[in-house]
Amino acid sequence: HPELLDWLAVEFVRQGWSVKAMHRLIMNSNVYQRASVVDAPAAAESDPQNTLWWHFPRHRLEGEAIRDAALAVAGELNPKMGGPSVFPELPPGMASRGGWKTSEEADRNRRSVYVFVRRNTRYPMFEAFDICPRRDVTTSPIQALTMLNSAPALEWAEGLAARVLEGSGDNREAQIAVAYRLAYSRPPTPEESKLAFDFLQRHRAIVAARARSGGKLAGMASLPAGVDAVDAATLVDFCHMLINSNEFVYMN
Repeated sequence: HPELLDWLAVEFVRQGWSVKAMHRLIMNSNVYQRASVVDAPAAAESDPQNTLWWHFPRHRLEGEAIRDAALAVAGELNPKMGGPSVFPELPPGMASRGGWKTSEEADRNRRSVYVFVRRNTRYPMFEAFDICPRRDVTTSPIQALTMLNSAPALEWAEGLAARVLEGSGDNREAQIAVAYRLAYSRPPTPEESKLAFDFLQRHRAIVAARARSGGKLAGMASLPAGVDAVDAATLVDFCHMLINSNEFVYMN
């Protein structure tokens, strides 16, 4: 839209070349704040390609944003600003590559903008989710496996479950409500609440059977007093599911 770009350029100069003011202007605009949910059949029929921007284009978050969001909902994000680059823990087998020296625990959970970047040793999660030099947007099995099986993803699920227990105790309905609030910043719908409750009931039986057979359970660094290990493991798996959902990984 050439006329809009010209107007924005003039406004940028008028605001004293303030990038922050330009960000505020764009992000408070009606078009930027539109939802990506397609709930207008007439508009979808007349403009299926969204050339008139009647809804926000749905897109996946970058790997850095996914990591920061997961650390935030787990209560583990370190908001410290400035300082040298940080080195999150690498998967087994990569620890000695490229002189990557894992940072102390507090620093390794700093925001992803501070994660060290090296061409021959890139952080695996970011590479799976299309880190630069070329910022493509792909969907691959590696991304799903990273969010399902990597040690950080499991730690994020455990951290989220611990926050849910802290805010709801052992009440299943309250756990579901708090988990949705933390993960999605919204309450669950009645249908979602029912599906989640049914899942927790069914999955608890699976986890209990695994415990009886001596299998390893998902857990937390420190189990809250009075919380059953099977119940905690069930909740961790539920939280793991939430951070693997499209709603968590995609911008709506």
